[in-house]
Amino acid sequence: MIKYEKKSSSSKLVEAIFHLWEHGGGEVVSARQISVAASAPVSSIYHHFGSLERLFETAQEEAQVRARLWGDDRIAQLDGLPADPAAFVAFFAATVDDWVMGQRQIAFAWREGQLLRTDSRASAQVRAGWCGLWADFWRRASARFGLARHARLIERFFDNEAFLHMIDWRRTVDRAGLGEYARGLGAWLTGQPVPPAPWRDFARREALSTAPDVPEHDGTTARIAEAAATLIEEAGPSAVTHRAVADRADLTLGVVSHKRRTKAELLQAGFEAVYVGALGRLHARTASIAPADPAAMLDGIADFIAGSLGGRGIDALHLAVARDPALRPFGLQLRYLRGATSRHLLQLLRPGRPDSSYLETALLSGFLSALARRHADSSADEARTAIREEMEALAALL
Repeated sequence: MIKYEKKSSSSKLVEAIFHLWEHGGGEVVSARQISVAASAPVSSIYHHFGSLERLFETAQEEAQVRARLWGDDRIAQLDGLPADPAAFVAFFAATVDDWVMGQRQIAFAWREGQLLRTDSRASAQVRAGWCGLWADFWRRASARFGLARHARLIERFFDNEAFLHMIDWRRTVDRAGLGEYARGLGAWLTGQPVPPAPWRDFARREALSTAPDVPEHDGTTARIAEAAATLIEEAGPSAVTHRAVADRADLTLGVVSHKRRTKAELLQAGFEAVYVGALGRLHARTASIAPADPAAMLDGIADFIAGSLGGRGIDALHLAVARDPALRPFGLQLRYLRGATSRHLLQLLRPGRPDSSYLETALLSGFLSALARRHADSSADEARTAIREEMEALAALL
């Protein structure tokens, strides 16, 4: 007879947090929601943990324990494998896919940890814990393939591609496209030509043909969308309410409610504004970087990334799309139109080379996004120095 271990009340509360992070997002989690999901009284939260914040921290600690165990198992499976860089490609793709699909709750916990408020010491410690965890994993994994000198770069590529792989469009295309991304990364790491990427090219064509037109708002609606976007950037989607938008846009509550009747409509307008605004800033900043000399070029790229630290909007948009089927139209564009603004930067990094493929620009775009996320807790000056150092390593690789 099989005996099943009964979960403690505190364990149920932690599991409830994991469930809510996956399906609703940390910013909308309340004590009552946790109570319902765990089938436990609200008082049990304070009895076991003292505060809601401490419960969140405990869940993050548990998520990191599980992630380390998963990582140890992945490394152990490499025992006896020859140190061949050619074998790295399949490992990278399989690792991203297994992490996102097989460990989905913990993958969402990781991203929720990255989005915790930056002015909290406990939040910074959570993010530092995740950074240390992945740095250690990719240091060990890269060494197994003779790529130890590239471990930090590989970690950055993993960070962003794992984020994008959480967005589900078509499972077959997504998995094949992930394999192509891994092959492109492998080519960069070993100095080989980047191979064709027909699956990603197909998805990109679909993304272009189905991309929704940017709506032309009247002045009032534009103010509402911009106010919602600002709230998303500053405090996350949960901050978007009709009253908060009205206050930020300097409009009456009645006007906002008339223009956007539901919170879903408010969020849709806010996310549209976040997306369009981010693209506009990227175009403006990358176009201003001139190839005067290699040092000045790297300085310009570091300034560009360091100047964008602290924004939450795009990452919040990624998580919302990964969770909510109603936001699926964003998913195809978010995942496969990456890299358009990175083409100019890639030309600066490799002057005189033929035009880069869309796979290569996607690789660079992912790397830059991961840098901004990795150094979000640093001051602008500290981040600029660290980012420039990493850009030098990438430039040397290319």
